Amino acid sequence: METLNYDFVVLGSGIAGLTFALEAAAHGKVLVLCKAAITETNTAYAQGGIAAVLSNIDSFEQHVQDTLTAGAGLCDETAVRFMVERAPESIKWLQLQSVQFDTAPDETIALGLEGGHCQHRIAHVKDHTGLSIQQALSKAAFQHPNITIAEYHLGIDLLTQSINQEKVCYGVQALDLVSGNYKAILAKAIVLATGGSGQVYQYTTNPTIATGDGLAMAYRAGATIRNMEFFQFHPTALYDPDSKDTFLISEALRGAGAELVLPDGTAFMQQYHPLGSLAPRDIVARAVYEQIHLHHSPCLYLDATRLPEGRLQKNFPFIYTKCKSIGIDAAVEFIPVVPAAHYQCGGIATDLHGQTSISGLYAVGEVACTGVHGANRLASNSLLEGVVFGKAAAVHVTSSSALHYFTSFKSLTYSLPGYDNAAELLRLKAELQAMVWEHTGIVRTRRGLEAARRKLSEIKLEAEQIRVFSLLYYELINLLTTAELIIEACHQRTESIGGHYIEVTSILPEHQVPELS
Repeated sequence: METLNYDFVVLGSGIAGLTFALEAAAHGKVLVLCKAAITETNTAYAQGGIAAVLSNIDSFEQHVQDTLTAGAGLCDETAVRFMVERAPESIKWLQLQSVQFDTAPDETIALGLEGGHCQHRIAHVKDHTGLSIQQALSKAAFQHPNITIAEYHLGIDLLTQSINQEKVCYGVQALDLVSGNYKAILAKAIVLATGGSGQVYQYTTNPTIATGDGLAMAYRAGATIRNMEFFQFHPTALYDPDSKDTFLISEALRGAGAELVLPDGTAFMQQYHPLGSLAPRDIVARAVYEQIHLHHSPCLYLDATRLPEGRLQKNFPFIYTKCKSIGIDAAVEFIPVVPAAHYQCGGIATDLHGQTSISGLYAVGEVACTGVHGANRLASNSLLEGVVFGKAAAVHVTSSSALHYFTSFKSLTYSLPGYDNAAELLRLKAELQAMVWEHTGIVRTRRGLEAARRKLSEIKLEAEQIRVFSLLYYELINLLTTAELIIEACHQRTESIGGHYIEVTSILPEHQVPELS
């Protein structure tokens, strides 16, 4: 097995991982492991923008309170203030990395409005903010002499050792998905920036790579995990029964004036929340879920026809073009929408510097749980979190004198694929996703959670019989671990709050599953 040595290893190439890499590279050699191409990340799919206090009528206190309200009282206020107060400098840092935010007529950054925000504070690049940030940071990382990019490498397991009764992470074993060779990579610090785990759900806005890899690796290594019951469901994914992919319809479109409506065109959100269609996402998602089933409709609709003429095409070109591609002119027709799994609010427990409960192991971005999101994430705080905590982790890692460096390791043994088992693995993955969507989705019941436990055990037993290692196999194992963490967290949380909503009596009979397509 090939052994590599770096100062810092980052798993994941989204906004959090590349922010860390670019900041840490001034202090040592950095390796960035990417499961796919460097630009294939959750970040690249983020449309809306990044929240920051950038106007005179806004304040840190208002941004903090909006975040705490959206988090249903379960945010760590210290972490929230840490993030909010560093938001303006994070925007400036992104501009230094060549991110070109949209500007207002006075040449200041144009600020949008999204659900749960009391002020316009969303810096954006039309409706493809994440993609623009991803491209800028990827280019900067490729050009940096101290950063090595290893695409198509999957992290398998963390290398740990106990020193003076303290568990220390000193490396990671990875699989080169092109050559099929395993590698041991040793470093002073390992940074997990692997994003979320939306693929554990049948319907998700996340790309196919979001299989909870970093979360599962950290759990197997013994890191503390928390708040996995709080998964955020985005209320407006494009309903397209002819496609298996789920396209996000940004909340920024509602901030610009679009309204959620019933099949007959009637607005309904005011009966659920004073902010109407701009209420926090957990409230809007449950309202959409309920109205879909009360009206026996496959979807609800977003009315963007009320926007000023030409604004949809100018400010939301990705959304307009996508709708056009399936025969919908969103300037004159309603957009069909449904809820979908969107964001993992829980994750690997960290402090304000990204440190996990294992020395030498850091986690930043969606894979981490810093406490800033509580029970439900405020819109456009995710990209912000990635920059703030990516930078904070880099500062801490590069200034720490307590990090260990190992030159040898205890090898873990893996088998190579022996036969083509893709069909079997894909079947088990589909069964898992359907089960998790049905029983730990937008609305949950105690009976459903017990059924989820039973089904999970059955799928795990089948997976253990395969024991033939491949990308699909590793992803399935990680998804099974993620599902178990979600189910058990749901069992432990007895009250309905934020993204965790338990009904004593479900809207539907237990056997009926909300269908998105």
